[in-house]
Amino acid sequence: MEKFRSLASEFGEFVNYEHDRGARDIGLHLTHKLNSGKERLSSALCWFQMKGIMKSTLSENNYKKQEKISIQLKVGHLQYWYLQPMPTYLVVYIESADEFLIINIQKYVTEKWGRGILKLNQKTASVSIEKERILNEQTFKLILKENDLKEWKKALGADDEDIRICHRDYDLIWHFGTAIERKVEHRLVFWDWQSKTRGQLFIQEKMENEDWSTLREHWQYGMDIHQLQNAYPYLEFFSNQDREDNLSWEYDEDDYGLTKITLPNGDLVSGEDAAGEYIYYEMNIKLNDIGEQIFEMVKDLENIGLIEITENTSEMVSVAPWHGQKI
Repeated sequence: MEKFRSLASEFGEFVNYEHDRGARDIGLHLTHKLNSGKERLSSALCWFQMKGIMKSTLSENNYKKQEKISIQLKVGHLQYWYLQPMPTYLVVYIESADEFLIINIQKYVTEKWGRGILKLNQKTASVSIEKERILNEQTFKLILKENDLKEWKKALGADDEDIRICHRDYDLIWHFGTAIERKVEHRLVFWDWQSKTRGQLFIQEKMENEDWSTLREHWQYGMDIHQLQNAYPYLEFFSNQDREDNLSWEYDEDDYGLTKITLPNGDLVSGEDAAGEYIYYEMNIKLNDIGEQIFEMVKDLENIGLIEITENTSEMVSVAPWHGQKI
Protein backbone atom coordinates (compact mmCIF):
# COMPACT_ATOMS: atom_id res chain seq x y z
CA MET A 1 0.00 0.00 0.00
CA GLU A 2 2.82 2.42 0.80
CA LYS A 3 4.44 1.69 -2.56
CA PHE A 4 1.14 2.49 -4.28
CA ARG A 5 0.73 5.66 -2.22
CA SER A 6 4.21 6.78 -3.22
CA LEU A 7 3.40 6.31 -6.90
CA ALA A 8 -0.09 7.84 -6.81
CA SER A 9 0.54 10.79 -4.48
CA GLU A 10 1.88 12.95 -7.33
CA PHE A 11 -1.45 12.83 -9.14
CA GLY A 12 -4.06 13.71 -6.54
CA GLU A 13 -5.40 13.72 -3.01
CA PHE A 14 -6.14 10.47 -1.19
CA VAL A 15 -9.61 9.71 0.14
CA ASN A 16 -10.24 7.03 2.78
CA TYR A 17 -13.24 5.50 4.50
CA GLU A 18 -13.28 6.08 8.24
CA HIS A 19 -14.35 2.45 8.61
CA ASP A 20 -13.41 -0.35 6.19
CA ARG A 21 -16.89 -1.06 4.83
CA GLY A 22 -16.73 0.01 1.20
CA ALA A 23 -14.96 -3.02 -0.34
CA ARG A 24 -12.49 -0.47 -1.69
CA ASP A 25 -9.16 0.26 -0.06
CA ILE A 26 -8.39 3.81 -1.08
CA GLY A 27 -9.69 6.64 -3.24
CA LEU A 28 -7.81 9.24 -5.26
CA HIS A 29 -9.19 12.63 -6.30
CA LEU A 30 -7.02 13.48 -9.31
CA THR A 31 -5.60 16.97 -9.83
CA HIS A 32 -4.44 19.08 -12.76
CA LYS A 33 -0.99 20.66 -12.55
CA LEU A 34 -1.09 24.37 -13.44
CA ASN A 35 1.69 26.48 -14.94
CA SER A 36 1.72 28.54 -11.77
CA GLY A 37 2.84 25.47 -9.86
CA LYS A 38 -0.53 25.15 -8.13
CA GLU A 39 -3.04 22.36 -8.61
CA ARG A 40 -6.72 22.28 -9.54
CA LEU A 41 -8.97 19.47 -8.37
CA SER A 42 -10.53 17.63 -11.30
CA SER A 43 -13.90 15.88 -11.35
CA ALA A 44 -12.07 12.53 -11.38
CA LEU A 45 -12.61 10.68 -8.11
CA CYS A 46 -11.80 7.00 -8.47
CA TRP A 47 -11.39 4.09 -6.08
CA PHE A 48 -8.80 1.33 -5.89
CA GLN A 49 -9.08 -2.17 -4.48
CA MET A 50 -5.63 -3.52 -3.67
CA LYS A 51 -4.58 -7.16 -4.01
CA GLY A 52 -1.21 -8.86 -4.13
CA ILE A 53 0.43 -12.10 -5.23
CA MET A 54 3.49 -13.14 -3.23
CA LYS A 55 6.60 -14.43 -4.98
CA SER A 56 6.20 -17.71 -3.07
CA THR A 57 2.91 -18.13 -4.97
CA LEU A 58 4.06 -16.77 -8.35
CA SER A 59 7.78 -16.84 -9.13
CA GLU A 60 9.40 -14.40 -11.53
CA ASN A 61 10.05 -17.17 -14.08
CA ASN A 62 6.47 -18.38 -14.01
CA TYR A 63 5.19 -14.80 -14.26
CA LYS A 64 7.29 -14.19 -17.37
CA LYS A 65 5.73 -17.22 -19.06
CA GLN A 66 2.17 -16.00 -18.58
CA GLU A 67 0.24 -13.54 -20.74
CA LYS A 68 -2.22 -12.75 -17.97
CA ILE A 69 -2.79 -13.44 -14.31
CA SER A 70 -6.03 -14.55 -12.65
CA ILE A 71 -7.33 -13.72 -9.21
CA GLN A 72 -10.41 -14.86 -7.31
CA LEU A 73 -12.73 -12.12 -6.02
CA LYS A 74 -15.94 -12.18 -4.02
CA VAL A 75 -19.03 -11.98 -6.21
CA GLY A 76 -20.62 -9.65 -3.66
CA HIS A 77 -17.79 -7.18 -4.19
CA LEU A 78 -18.07 -7.45 -7.98
CA GLN A 79 -21.80 -6.73 -7.72
CA TYR A 80 -21.14 -3.70 -5.51
CA TRP A 81 -18.48 -2.21 -7.83
CA TYR A 82 -20.71 -2.80 -10.86
CA LEU A 83 -23.52 -0.69 -9.37
CA GLN A 84 -21.42 2.29 -8.23
CA PRO A 85 -21.57 5.64 -10.08
CA MET A 86 -17.80 6.10 -9.76
CA PRO A 87 -15.26 3.62 -11.18
CA THR A 88 -13.28 1.16 -9.10
CA TYR A 89 -9.88 -0.06 -10.30
CA LEU A 90 -8.45 -3.39 -9.22
CA VAL A 91 -4.71 -3.07 -8.56
CA VAL A 92 -2.67 -6.26 -8.16
CA TYR A 93 0.91 -6.11 -6.90
CA ILE A 94 3.16 -8.83 -8.34
CA GLU A 95 5.89 -9.21 -5.74
CA SER A 96 8.27 -11.27 -7.89
CA ALA A 97 8.22 -8.65 -10.68
CA ASP A 98 7.88 -5.66 -8.32
CA GLU A 99 5.12 -4.12 -10.43
CA PHE A 100 1.44 -3.28 -10.24
CA LEU A 101 -1.19 -4.41 -12.73
CA ILE A 102 -4.42 -2.43 -13.02
CA ILE A 103 -7.85 -2.92 -14.54
CA ASN A 104 -11.10 -0.97 -14.44
CA ILE A 105 -13.01 -3.66 -12.58
CA GLN A 106 -16.36 -1.95 -13.08
CA LYS A 107 -15.83 -1.95 -16.85
CA TYR A 108 -14.54 -5.55 -16.73
CA VAL A 109 -17.69 -6.76 -14.94
CA THR A 110 -19.91 -4.84 -17.36
CA GLU A 111 -18.24 -6.40 -20.40
CA LYS A 112 -18.02 -9.95 -19.02
CA TRP A 113 -21.31 -10.36 -17.12
CA GLY A 114 -23.34 -7.15 -17.40
CA ARG A 115 -26.46 -7.27 -15.19
CA GLY A 116 -25.93 -11.03 -15.06
CA ILE A 117 -23.41 -10.44 -12.27
CA LEU A 118 -26.36 -9.60 -9.99
CA LYS A 119 -27.75 -13.13 -10.43
CA LEU A 120 -24.44 -15.01 -10.35
CA ASN A 121 -25.06 -17.82 -7.87
CA GLN A 122 -21.55 -18.43 -6.50
CA LYS A 123 -19.35 -16.96 -3.80
CA THR A 124 -16.27 -16.10 -5.91
CA ALA A 125 -15.41 -15.48 -9.56
CA SER A 126 -12.15 -15.37 -11.49
CA VAL A 127 -10.91 -12.08 -12.94
CA SER A 128 -8.06 -12.05 -15.47
CA ILE A 129 -5.66 -9.15 -16.07
CA GLU A 130 -3.29 -8.94 -19.05
CA LYS A 131 0.33 -8.27 -18.13
CA GLU A 132 0.40 -5.24 -20.43
CA ARG A 133 -1.92 -3.40 -18.04
CA ILE A 134 0.91 -2.01 -15.94
CA LEU A 135 0.18 0.78 -13.47
CA ASN A 136 2.46 3.75 -14.11
CA GLU A 137 2.34 7.52 -14.52
CA GLN A 138 0.59 7.22 -17.89
CA THR A 139 -2.24 5.26 -16.24
CA PHE A 140 -3.20 8.19 -14.03
CA LYS A 141 -3.05 10.56 -17.03
CA LEU A 142 -5.40 8.28 -18.97
CA ILE A 143 -7.86 8.11 -16.07
CA LEU A 144 -7.75 11.91 -15.81
CA LYS A 145 -8.28 12.29 -19.56
CA GLU A 146 -11.28 9.97 -19.52
CA ASN A 147 -12.92 12.06 -16.82
CA ASP A 148 -11.98 15.35 -18.49
CA LEU A 149 -13.83 14.27 -21.62
CA LYS A 150 -16.99 13.61 -19.61
CA GLU A 151 -16.66 16.94 -17.78
CA TRP A 152 -16.03 18.94 -20.96
CA LYS A 153 -18.96 17.30 -22.74
CA LYS A 154 -21.25 18.38 -19.93
CA ALA A 155 -19.81 21.91 -19.93
CA LEU A 156 -19.95 22.42 -23.71
CA GLY A 157 -22.76 20.17 -24.94
CA ALA A 158 -20.57 19.21 -27.91
CA ASP A 159 -20.24 15.83 -29.62
CA ASP A 160 -17.62 13.27 -28.60
CA GLU A 161 -15.33 13.77 -31.59
CA ASP A 162 -15.07 17.56 -31.16
CA ILE A 163 -14.41 17.10 -27.44
CA ARG A 164 -11.68 14.55 -28.15
CA ILE A 165 -9.98 16.86 -30.67
CA CYS A 166 -10.29 19.82 -28.32
CA HIS A 167 -8.73 17.86 -25.44
CA ARG A 168 -5.81 16.71 -27.55
CA ASP A 169 -5.01 20.00 -29.29
CA TYR A 170 -6.51 22.94 -27.40
CA ASP A 171 -3.13 24.68 -27.07
CA LEU A 172 -2.50 24.38 -30.81
CA ILE A 173 -6.01 25.51 -31.69
CA TRP A 174 -5.58 28.57 -29.47
CA HIS A 175 -2.39 29.46 -31.37
CA PHE A 176 -4.21 29.26 -34.71
CA GLY A 177 -7.29 31.10 -33.44
CA THR A 178 -5.27 34.03 -32.09
CA ALA A 179 -2.86 34.26 -35.05
CA ILE A 180 -4.22 37.56 -36.43
CA GLU A 181 -4.17 39.44 -33.12
CA ARG A 182 -0.71 38.09 -32.29
CA LYS A 183 0.49 38.91 -35.85
CA VAL A 184 1.91 35.47 -36.58
CA GLU A 185 1.64 33.01 -39.46
CA HIS A 186 1.68 29.22 -39.50
CA ARG A 187 2.97 26.52 -41.78
CA LEU A 188 3.18 22.75 -41.86
CA VAL A 189 6.28 20.88 -43.01
CA PHE A 190 5.79 17.19 -43.82
CA TRP A 191 8.55 14.63 -44.31
CA ASP A 192 7.13 11.64 -46.17
CA TRP A 193 9.84 9.12 -45.26
CA GLN A 194 10.81 6.63 -47.95
CA SER A 195 13.47 4.89 -45.86
CA LYS A 196 11.42 4.64 -42.64
CA THR A 197 7.93 3.38 -41.85
CA ARG A 198 6.63 6.70 -40.55
CA GLY A 199 5.49 10.17 -41.52
CA GLN A 200 6.91 13.16 -39.70
CA LEU A 201 5.46 16.65 -39.59
CA PHE A 202 6.25 19.98 -38.00
CA ILE A 203 3.63 22.60 -37.15
CA GLN A 204 5.43 25.92 -36.98
CA GLU A 205 4.79 29.57 -36.16
CA LYS A 206 6.65 32.81 -36.86
CA MET A 207 6.37 36.53 -36.43
CA GLU A 208 7.50 38.86 -39.21
CA ASN A 209 11.29 38.99 -39.61
CA GLU A 210 11.79 36.12 -37.14
CA ASP A 211 12.68 32.45 -37.62
CA TRP A 212 10.14 29.64 -37.60
CA SER A 213 9.58 27.98 -34.22
CA THR A 214 8.08 24.50 -33.90
CA LEU A 215 4.88 24.23 -31.88
CA ARG A 216 4.55 20.49 -32.49
CA GLU A 217 6.63 17.72 -33.99
CA HIS A 218 4.46 14.72 -34.86
CA TRP A 219 5.68 11.22 -35.74
CA GLN A 220 3.16 8.62 -36.88
CA TYR A 221 3.70 5.03 -37.91
CA GLY A 222 2.58 4.35 -41.49
CA MET A 223 1.44 7.93 -42.11
CA ASP A 224 1.72 9.53 -45.55
CA ILE A 225 0.93 12.99 -46.87
CA HIS A 226 -2.65 12.01 -47.79
CA GLN A 227 -3.57 11.39 -44.13
CA LEU A 228 -3.05 14.96 -42.94
CA GLN A 229 -6.74 15.85 -42.99
CA ASN A 230 -7.61 12.81 -40.88
CA ALA A 231 -4.94 13.70 -38.33
CA TYR A 232 -5.90 17.39 -38.18
CA PRO A 233 -9.55 17.70 -39.26
CA TYR A 234 -9.80 21.27 -37.92
CA LEU A 235 -7.15 22.67 -40.30
CA GLU A 236 -7.29 23.97 -43.86
CA PHE A 237 -4.17 23.18 -45.86
CA PHE A 238 -3.27 25.47 -48.77
CA SER A 239 -0.23 25.99 -50.95
CA ASN A 240 2.50 28.55 -50.33
CA GLN A 241 2.47 30.04 -53.79
CA ASP A 242 5.73 31.94 -53.26
CA ARG A 243 7.47 28.63 -52.58
CA GLU A 244 5.78 26.92 -55.51
CA ASP A 245 6.92 29.70 -57.85
CA ASN A 246 10.51 29.71 -56.60
CA LEU A 247 11.52 26.08 -56.23
CA SER A 248 15.16 25.10 -56.59
CA TRP A 249 16.77 25.82 -60.01
CA GLU A 250 17.98 22.21 -60.05
CA TYR A 251 14.61 20.96 -61.30
CA ASP A 252 14.27 20.77 -65.05
CA GLU A 253 11.27 21.78 -67.10
CA ASP A 254 9.70 18.35 -66.57
CA ASP A 255 9.91 18.80 -62.81
CA TYR A 256 12.08 15.68 -62.48
CA GLY A 257 12.59 15.03 -58.75
CA LEU A 258 9.29 16.66 -57.75
CA THR A 259 6.18 14.88 -56.49
CA LYS A 260 2.96 16.81 -56.94
CA ILE A 261 0.00 16.22 -54.64
CA THR A 262 -3.45 17.80 -54.60
CA LEU A 263 -4.72 19.16 -51.30
CA PRO A 264 -8.39 18.77 -50.29
CA ASN A 265 -9.09 22.36 -51.44
CA GLY A 266 -7.61 21.64 -54.89
CA ASP A 267 -4.25 23.38 -54.41
CA LEU A 268 -1.15 21.67 -55.81
CA VAL A 269 1.84 21.25 -53.49
CA SER A 270 5.28 20.12 -54.63
CA GLY A 271 7.26 17.52 -52.72
CA GLU A 272 11.03 17.66 -53.11
CA ASP A 273 13.05 14.44 -53.04
CA ALA A 274 15.63 14.57 -50.23
CA ALA A 275 18.21 12.13 -51.64
CA GLY A 276 15.72 9.28 -51.56
CA GLU A 277 15.37 9.47 -47.77
CA TYR A 278 12.14 11.41 -47.62
CA ILE A 279 9.97 13.75 -49.70
CA TYR A 280 9.76 17.28 -48.32
CA TYR A 281 6.42 19.14 -48.45
CA GLU A 282 5.64 22.60 -47.14
CA MET A 283 2.24 24.30 -46.99
CA ASN A 284 0.31 27.01 -45.17
CA ILE A 285 -2.33 26.18 -42.57
CA LYS A 286 -5.20 27.89 -40.78
CA LEU A 287 -8.38 26.92 -38.97
CA ASN A 288 -11.24 25.68 -41.12
CA ASP A 289 -14.92 25.93 -40.14
CA ILE A 290 -14.59 22.98 -37.76
CA GLY A 291 -11.51 24.60 -36.25
CA GLU A 292 -13.30 27.92 -35.74
CA GLN A 293 -16.07 26.12 -33.84
CA ILE A 294 -13.57 24.26 -31.66
CA PHE A 295 -11.67 27.52 -31.02
CA GLU A 296 -14.88 28.92 -29.50
CA MET A 297 -14.97 25.84 -27.28
CA VAL A 298 -11.37 26.46 -26.24
CA LYS A 299 -12.22 30.05 -25.24
CA ASP A 300 -15.21 28.82 -23.22
CA LEU A 301 -13.11 26.20 -21.43
CA GLU A 302 -10.48 28.81 -20.58
CA ASN A 303 -13.12 31.20 -19.24
CA ILE A 304 -14.70 28.45 -17.13
CA GLY A 305 -11.26 27.60 -15.77
CA LEU A 306 -11.11 24.02 -17.03
CA ILE A 307 -7.95 24.59 -19.11
CA GLU A 308 -4.84 26.74 -18.93
CA ILE A 309 -3.26 27.84 -22.20
CA THR A 310 0.48 27.36 -22.67
CA GLU A 311 1.55 30.20 -24.99
CA ASN A 312 5.17 29.12 -25.42
CA THR A 313 4.37 25.54 -26.29
CA SER A 314 6.70 23.05 -27.96
CA GLU A 315 5.76 19.40 -27.88
CA MET A 316 6.55 16.04 -29.40
CA VAL A 317 3.82 13.56 -30.39
CA SER A 318 4.53 9.98 -31.39
CA VAL A 319 1.69 7.75 -32.61
CA ALA A 320 2.04 4.01 -33.20
CA PRO A 321 -0.12 0.95 -32.44
CA TRP A 322 2.23 -0.17 -29.67
CA HIS A 323 1.89 3.17 -27.85
CA GLY A 324 -1.66 2.39 -26.79
CA GLN A 325 -2.09 1.60 -23.11
CA LYS A 326 -5.12 -0.11 -21.60
CA ILE A 327 -6.70 0.65 -18.24
